[in-house]
Amino acid sequence: MQLLRFPFLLCCLFSISCAYQVVSPDPSLISESKKLSFIQAHLLLGQTTLAKQKLDQISEPHQGREYWRLLSLYSLSLDRYEEALALHENALSKYPNDGFILNNYGVLLGQKARWGDACLAFKKADERDSLKRQSVQINLARCSIRQEDVNLAEIYLKQAKEIADLPLIGLMTELNLVLIQGSDYKARIILNNIQASKKIAQGSVHFDEYNCLSRQLNARETDPALYLSASNFTCLNGSRY
Repeated sequence: MQLLRFPFLLCCLFSISCAYQVVSPDPSLISESKKLSFIQAHLLLGQTTLAKQKLDQISEPHQGREYWRLLSLYSLSLDRYEEALALHENALSKYPNDGFILNNYGVLLGQKARWGDACLAFKKADERDSLKRQSVQINLARCSIRQEDVNLAEIYLKQAKEIADLPLIGLMTELNLVLIQGSDYKARIILNNIQASKKIAQGSVHFDEYNCLSRQLNARETDPALYLSASNFTCLNGSRY
């Protein structure tokens, strides 16, 4: 989004007035699609208050799919569960096959440990959306681990890897999986990759899961005789999607 400002800054180099104050563009001259792009940038930067102000300025005729996706993303940053739940249900009444909104709805349900409903939402997101989303595949892998279907979890993680490199939550999901399978060597490689981004792990909502995984692997390596085979132990309990 920084690139959007470049033409304006370039003009400032040739304008004396720009040296004294920045004149904001007339909001009425900004297209609705451009406004949505600005809102997305605010959300990515964590500027939720500013994003909400801009969302409120989108006129009803322009409150389409992208508007509801951004509103969905905004609601996940709030600590108002019932409000966010109602918003997603409203969005899904308008766009019942939207994988982005369905996935976020599943994340929201997972926050209240409604795992069955959450996994159903992720499954719908995968089946109804023509686009394969990595976040959906990772969430389905986590669902499969909860349901003790290791083989299916492995399939979903493979699909997630084919889309892009696994993010932190994907790596932790894979670590959960290989620990269940009893592969300590693979687990150590994955944990080392996670620890390379340890600051991210400590600042994430999955920090408790990260600590659980680390302790579990350290215990297995310290006393291998206690962990000679695969187990159904998981660090997903109490964690969020």
